[in-house]
Amino acid sequence: MSKEYAIKLPYPKLTGTLYPQDIRCIVDDYSGRAGELTAITQYIYQQYISHSFDEELAKDILGIAIVEMHHHELLGEAIAQMGGDPIMGGSTCFWSGSNVNYTKNPIAFIRNNIQAEQQAIANYRRSIACVRNDSLKELLARIIMDEELHIRIFEDILAQLTEK
Repeated sequence: MSKEYAIKLPYPKLTGTLYPQDIRCIVDDYSGRAGELTAITQYIYQQYISHSFDEELAKDILGIAIVEMHHHELLGEAIAQMGGDPIMGGSTCFWSGSNVNYTKNPIAFIRNNIQAEQQAIANYRRSIACVRNDSLKELLARIIMDEELHIRIFEDILAQLTEK
């Protein structure tokens, strides 16, 4: 049986009045320093280096990265639907590979991933408070559910790594 990396619920579609001002509320979630683009790149890096010592860890990280790619896609499409330009950058600068934490120690990077997922949830909650469109709020709340699952998965991985 394969592990699930996303909650089995649909992602809401954008409906109703779209407010271009809502773009500024989600642009950092999309590709800011601590946004989805950084999570994707961070996890892909970790997946590459994990292959040499733990195939199951590499598989789990890739599974989570794929879900983060979907979140990035959903946010990019929402930005475009609201009339914005989904460039790879947040509110203050273009995205950079320097946003990635290149720690090679698996215990350290899994702890970092847990903190990053917790920060993502806090950021999404701030975004929900900022946006006006209800369907966008629902989409962000749905993404939070996946991020909470990722924390649980990373906590399980951390427990396994620290038992070894």
